[in-house]
Amino acid sequence: MRFTLFAALALVGTALATPQAKIGTGQPCKADGSMGVCDSGLCVQTPDQTQGVCK
Repeated sequence: MRFTLFAALALVGTALATPQAKIGTGQPCKADGSMGVCDSGLCVQTPDQTQGVCK
């Protein structure tokens, strides 16, 4: 029983730790990271825009 619980927690942890796709500079992005994460970590998106741009 304990092993099954441990294995299930390990599987969930592995799924959550999966890296997201990196987006290059100048490519479209969303500030919430739903399109991926910018290489630089900076997505410039104003509230009135549906997409921003990686800087």
